Amino acid sequence: MPGREYAYFYVTGPGTHEAVTDILDLAPTTARNVGEVDPSTGRPCRFMRWELHSGLEHSAPLIQHIDNLFLYLGTRSNELRSLWLEYDLTLQAVGYYSDSHGLHLSREHVRKAAALGVALDLDLYTTDA
Repeated sequence: MPGREYAYFYVTGPGTHEAVTDILDLAPTTARNVGEVDPSTGRPCRFMRWELHSGLEHSAPLIQHIDNLFLYLGTRSNELRSLWLEYDLTLQAVGYYSDSHGLHLSREHVRKAAALGVALDLDLYTTDA
């Protein structure tokens, strides 16, 4: 049984997260500019980061998190394409499991990621139960 699964989309690159918000016309779940303290590490950020979380509970299946994000991102496809030359766009998926686990991304998932210029970063961990 999965302990928790989640996914989020993030943008990194030059400038400020406010500029990314303006381009996407979408409020981030969390965002930090260079020099601001990252609450997860307590250290100043070395780069701008803009994040959008899936909006689902960590108990939802990982593929649902990914589908939710593609739903949000699909409404901003032109805006994302305007970012992909200067910024890194990544969909991050994370799962923690008590035993070995895999993730299947359909051809449609891969096609959507490619069309939006979004990299996929998939982290699946086995943890002690």
